[in-house]
Amino acid sequence: MSAKKRKRTEKLKSTPGHKKESKQKKGFRREFALFVFSFFSIWILSYILVRMNPWFTLYLQKMVAKELAFFLNLMAHDFDLEGSLFDFHTAHGLERMYVIAECTGIYTSMIFLAIIGAFPAKNSGKLIGILIGVPAIHILNLFRMIFISLILYHKKSLFPFFHGYFWQVGFVVFMLILVFLWMNKFAGLDKAENRNGEQPE
Repeated sequence: MSAKKRKRTEKLKSTPGHKKESKQKKGFRREFALFVFSFFSIWILSYILVRMNPWFTLYLQKMVAKELAFFLNLMAHDFDLEGSLFDFHTAHGLERMYVIAECTGIYTSMIFLAIIGAFPAKNSGKLIGILIGVPAIHILNLFRMIFISLILYHKKSLFPFFHGYFWQVGFVVFMLILVFLWMNKFAGLDKAENRNGEQPE
């Protein structure tokens, strides 16, 4: 690089605009690193707490099983329920389905909570996100359980696809939509309030 070009580059770096842009990049990197650290910290902590308290997941399994049984009874399906184990008496024979921890939506909720908790927003916005998001995930999970139960009951050949692929992807997409809506409706409002409250230099 010639002395003239070097001088021009140094002059550009010393301008207020370049300094501001550099400061913004550093700020973004710092915020992103803090978000990633906070996300994994919250997620790992919640995972450990759940694993240390197996009674909680057992409670959720039985709760989801009872909710599922309620709706299947409304649709007049023939089944027996013992704890979290369903015995479906179908036209093609006996089918069994066990409601395990993954069937309760708890792990999706943990990821959602970790994202909300790690995102730089006001506590009031985070609380709104939790109060709306967690019940929404539970409702979708219940709908998922009803859906795959009906598939197993009436069309067993399609069960592996809907249980192992369709709803796995669908659940992730739904959670990301919830996060996106929350960021725009609530976390975004907090940022807007902060910007409006800033004093001009």
